[in-house]
Amino acid sequence: MTDFEDRLRAAMESSVASEQPPRGLVELVRRRHRRRMARVAVAGAAVLLIAAAVIPPARSALLGGRTTRAVSPSSPAPSHAAATRRGQYYGCGSQTYGALGPHWRRGATHAGPIWFINNGIAPDFRFRNPDGTLNTVPIIVMLRDNTTAWVRPAGADGRYFRFLPGVNARYTLGDGKPQATFVSCSDRTTMYGRGFTEYYIGIIVTGPRCIPLNVRTPGAARPDRASLRFGGCTLR
Repeated sequence: MTDFEDRLRAAMESSVASEQPPRGLVELVRRRHRRRMARVAVAGAAVLLIAAAVIPPARSALLGGRTTRAVSPSSPAPSHAAATRRGQYYGCGSQTYGALGPHWRRGATHAGPIWFINNGIAPDFRFRNPDGTLNTVPIIVMLRDNTTAWVRPAGADGRYFRFLPGVNARYTLGDGKPQATFVSCSDRTTMYGRGFTEYYIGIIVTGPRCIPLNVRTPGAARPDRASLRFGGCTLR
């Protein structure tokens, strides 16, 4: 098991209390991801077939002389799919699947349509490496389906915090972004189901501290507020 997987398990166990994930969770995530990739490949083949079906008659002669019938366009994609990307982008293609217990909300920090599952981290967590780089802190993010949320630290705390494009062990502040855009899946494409899209993401924090976050959604007049605790700090 890698260091990241150890931290991921520790974060989940501290967040959902008695609802601990099953053994081999990361491997379950990987298998689910491979199955999703297979479904995407099948969907891609279906798109090619649909494209062939709507080729104009002049082109259809090249496909055996059969006439084609135009297919009515499907319902337009949700408007949130074209949302403005601010900072690090986590779209539907970034979703993951974890076997969270039914009471995962009990250990989550809630703000509007989004939940952050990271109720602190291990007391002995090393934020910095001897070479000055920063270690990844894993967070589970749950977002309602068909939703866009923009997340960024409030005030000056953004200088200590970054959203990451991956989950490698070593990063610098320059490798991440101080804000993020989360775009969830539709009801039919979410892996987690039950009205939520799930993400495992990595962030970095320069040391033990609490980070207040603003969560904005399209059309909302004011942001929702959440505070995440990393190590020894007191939530404001």
